[in-house]
Formats: sequence, structure tokens, C-alpha cells
Amino acid sequence: MLREVVREIIEAQPDMEVVGEVPDPVELLVAVKDTVADAVILDLEDSEEPGLASHLLAGYPNLTIVGLAPNGKTAFVRPGRREIVDPTGANILSALRQASMSPCSSEEQVKKGESP
Repeated sequence: MLREVVREIIEAQPDMEVVGEVPDPVELLVAVKDTVADAVILDLEDSEEPGLASHLLAGYPNLTIVGLAPNGKTAFVRPGRREIVDPTGANILSALRQASMSPCSSEEQVKKGESP
């Protein structure tokens, strides 16, 4: 559900575009290879980072990955494994923008109201 909210927020941005959605990891790997994507939003299970994120970054180091837990309480941005504190749609959008501008250390947290 949070993924759909984030998609709607991204689609409402004049400088961002959703270029596709895929239902499974294999299709995602093909889509990332065939599509010029700057970011991928992943659903997480049990609030754990999937190995898929690491696999994607190995092949596409400049790709921004946002992982969302189904409970809506946990989210992260990679590279850097930065936690999104209070993962509301606005904070996730802010984290996407920050990640696309400059990489940060793994210790950094993207907090509500911070600007790059």
C-alpha cells in the first residue's frame, strides 16, 4: 500500500516519472537492464533488506533503491543503507531527491525537514 502512495507522489512531480512496475525480482532485473531508471522502489518482507538490492547495486552502482516495509514503519535508501526516519510519502520523496543529488555515509539518516 505504501508503494502505491509513493508511486502517486512521484507521478505528481513534474521532474519525475514512473517508468514501470514489475511483480517479481526476475522481471525487475530485466526491466532495470532494459529501462533507463534512476531509482527502484522495493517492497520488503519482515523489514529486512532483500539480497535483490545488493544484486542491483552490484550491476548498477548509481541506481537509487528505496526499500519499504509492508508495515509502513521501516524504509531505507541505498546506496549507503540510509534509514528514512518516519517514512511518510513526503519523507520518502525527499530521500529520493537527496540520494539522486549526492551519496551519503551509511551512518546518515534522512530526517524529516532536512534538505540536501
